[in-house]
This record gives sequence, structure tokens and C-alpha cells, in this order.
Amino acid sequence: MKTLIAPTESFIEVQRSTLAADVAAGSNMTLTLENNEGFADNAYVVIGEPGNETAELQQVNAAVVAGTDIQVATLVRAHKKGEPVLIYRYNQRKFYGSETAGGSYVELTGDGSPKTIGVDNPGGTLLEYTGSTYLYFKATYYNATTADETSLADANETAGDTSTRYTTLYRIRQKAGVVGNPFISDALIEEYREEAEDEINGFISQRYGIPLSYIPKIVRNIATKLAAGYLHDSEFAAESTGETWLKEAREYLMRIQKGQVELLTDEGSVISERASNSVGGFPDSSIDSNTSEKPKFTIDQKF
Repeated sequence: MKTLIAPTESFIEVQRSTLAADVAAGSNMTLTLENNEGFADNAYVVIGEPGNETAELQQVNAAVVAGTDIQVATLVRAHKKGEPVLIYRYNQRKFYGSETAGGSYVELTGDGSPKTIGVDNPGGTLLEYTGSTYLYFKATYYNATTADETSLADANETAGDTSTRYTTLYRIRQKAGVVGNPFISDALIEEYREEAEDEINGFISQRYGIPLSYIPKIVRNIATKLAAGYLHDSEFAAESTGETWLKEAREYLMRIQKGQVELLTDEGSVISERASNSVGGFPDSSIDSNTSEKPKFTIDQKF
């Protein structure tokens, strides 16, 4: 799995104004602006500062007359007077993959392209490529209303994130029960996923080489439970079931660390453990390979 992030560039911003009054969340909401010059029906607008987790991208859905008001189809969040309102030329990013640098690019529709521009993510728009065919990637801007798209040929070519991720953002959302929840951003879940991966690596690195050559289903399950547990504990407080998931995941990690549970591939093969430089006991073959004396104690004994 590769995590692709397309930064949002400032050239797609057309016009900027400011909210002249507070506005609540809801459908067909009227925004009162300091100035609505340049705003028009079907335009895509960002309410809030891009990169802030409270920002959202919506579409104007009514004719705009000279003055201060515009109407958007939906507001997911309430916004305060003084927040910026920007017009974007495009509302989506299309992601493409190629097997070779400078090769033929194919849109990653099976992985969710096009994606709505991630205005609530300071890093940009995120897409997870779950395949293994493509090694190089590009992203264009796309307007879903006019079908206008920036040049694929002119888009920057980058090698994808080749790090192996333990679980997907969607699996974490599904476990936590927040699929489709607009208040929980992919950027936030990515933070919890990174924390989960760090905790897993801290446990299993004592027995297995990191990065793992293969991601077993048990590791995927543990990462999903950990990340969903972090999310629930942080976002849902007293109603959280995260503590249970965290406990279950850590119990499995302890068993893996102790060698009570082995990591297997889909074919059932045991993933090789890393070579150990530790002494197993005393006397020990690593101390004197010629000794025939039985160990007086071993490392796993408790006193």
C-alpha cells in the first residue's frame, strides 16, 4: 500500500472574501460576505482557512447578485464571522499511476480517484493506492461541474511512498464507526495510524526485522484496533470503547513479542525472525561453543 498526498497549490485560488456574520451548519445555507464580487452560481468555495481541520469545500447553488450574500448547498460545520471564504477553480484531485518514470499513466479510479480536495488537511489531498503495479504517480486538478482538468503531462511526477502501511484509513473508520463522518478527517486518522504503527514496531522489533517483509492479517487487525482505540478515546470520551480495543491489541502484541504467536504469510509460512545477539543463558553456546555444561540459568527464567 502506498500513501499519496497531493499538496494544494495557491494558483487554484480565484477570489477571497470574509464572512460578515456567523453561519450555522445545514442545507442551502446563506453566507453573508464582506464582498461577494467574483462569486457565481456553481463556483466551489472554501469556508475557513485552508489547512485548518474546520475548513470545508462546498459549492454555490444559487444565482449570485451584486451585494454580500451567496448560498451554498451544504455546510457541515458552523462558521464564525471573520473566517475567510475563497473561490477554488477546482474541487477535486485526480491521481494517476505509471509503472515507469515518464511512462503511460492510468487514473487510479479503483482506489478512489478523483478525490475531493482536502482543504481540512495541511498536507493536501490524500489517496491510498492499495495495488503494487505502479511506482510513479501524478495528480491533476479537476472541476466536477465543468469537467475542466489541468494537464497530466505538466503534472509533477513523483515516486510513491513505498513504506508498507499496516492498515487502511477506511478499515480504521469502519472499526471506529465513523465511515462518512465529516467531522473526522483523513488527516486526523492518519495521525492515529502512525501512532499505532509506532507502537506495533516497538513491540515486534525485538523479534522481527523492521520493516516487515509481509504484513500479516494479525498485524493489520492489531493496527486497526489500536488506531480506532486512540480515535475513540480522544474523540468520544465517556462513550468510548477504545480502551477495550487497545487492551486486546496490546495483549496480542505481548504474545507476539514473547514468541507465543508467530507472524504468518497468507500461505501459512512463518515470517523469519531477526537474528539475535543476546545470550540465552549461562553457560551459553554464544559464550563458549565447546562447552558441554548445561546452563545454570536461562534468560526466560523468573526468580
